[in-house]
Amino acid sequence: MGLKLLEGVKVLELATFIAAPAATRAMADWGAQVIKIESIGGDPIRYVGPGNKMPLDQDESLAFDFENANKQGIALNLKSAKGMEIFMKLLNEADIFVTNLRSQALVKLGIDYETLSKNKPELVFGQVLGYGAKGPLKDKPGFDFTAFAARGGYSGTLYEKGTSPVNIVPGFGDHACGMYLATGLLASYIHALKTGKGEKVTVSLFHAAVYGLAIVIHSAQYGNRYPISREDMLNPLQSTYITKDEIWVQLALPDYNRSIGRFSAVIGQPELAKDERYDTLAHVSQNPQELNRIIFDAIKEKTLEECTKMFDEADLCFEICQTWEQIIEDPQAWESDIFEKLDYPSGPKVMTRTPVMFENAGLPDYKKGPTYGGDTNEILSSIGFTTEDIDSMRGKGEIQ
Repeated sequence: MGLKLLEGVKVLELATFIAAPAATRAMADWGAQVIKIESIGGDPIRYVGPGNKMPLDQDESLAFDFENANKQGIALNLKSAKGMEIFMKLLNEADIFVTNLRSQALVKLGIDYETLSKNKPELVFGQVLGYGAKGPLKDKPGFDFTAFAARGGYSGTLYEKGTSPVNIVPGFGDHACGMYLATGLLASYIHALKTGKGEKVTVSLFHAAVYGLAIVIHSAQYGNRYPISREDMLNPLQSTYITKDEIWVQLALPDYNRSIGRFSAVIGQPELAKDERYDTLAHVSQNPQELNRIIFDAIKEKTLEECTKMFDEADLCFEICQTWEQIIEDPQAWESDIFEKLDYPSGPKVMTRTPVMFENAGLPDYKKGPTYGGDTNEILSSIGFTTEDIDSMRGKGEIQ
């Protein structure tokens, strides 16, 4: 167990799916005490397994465990008076509150920032939104498939011209959004410690997507249009190519003018760097397809092993386009502590750590997410409820 950098910080989460829970997962890894509140029935992410060929089994729910590792869990009916009483007791002890409920739902429950901060001005309040706190779409529901990938410009641009939009996968935008939120929450928490004044922190999936694509979105003002074919990359040293053994690879040489000399020598065609059609990025971008085809043919003559050797020796940035199966077996991932194995009924499974590494603090424990209502008794006992109280509330459907 590593050093708990956020030891003593108490976080209350009322959130579902991925983006907001990703923020609290990071803080839990860093040592905060995170209590996750689920509604009666549980977080819907407990039940999405079959959509990704994973089991529908609460003892083997990798999606839930990944997003909620190192947290405690309680299930409450917030529409009941007792459920809301418990919520307010837990909130009173918390430093940070995180939710992805839409604003009108928070107002209806009486747990919006404006209401809560009146009695707890030091509260740091975090909310993930689909489209932002203002504007015509502020109340629209959003997932990373829609608010991030579709509206945010990924689905409509990042695919091979002439084909269909790219197949987005769960969490693609959510995890970035969650880490942005964690950053804002901790900055606000430091401010609250100094001043006693809390803050409302919001991150929208839409804004996070636009931020990620900002460079190319800005370039649209100068006529840069996507989708394109891989042959149309204005800098052919930034495109993908396929090797003799049918493996796709990615080049990444953004400084074309400094790279074309070494690159052309490595592929055995040094004359390309002296050809006025290809000698500078300004020239090659007028007709990049020609050089793209030359490079394509040169790389197609080499195996992946040969390409790796020649580009690595020349210190030219190049990488294999890996599949998920390859990543799970990648020694670099294991050596750099990206993965951990956890035991499940069907056998050990590879699980991913959050990406921030601390040299002195070391690696945190990797405890699976809480079972549904699994910590309810312990949590309620800690805030003054008796066993009889707990049994009574459970019988009335106020808790689980």
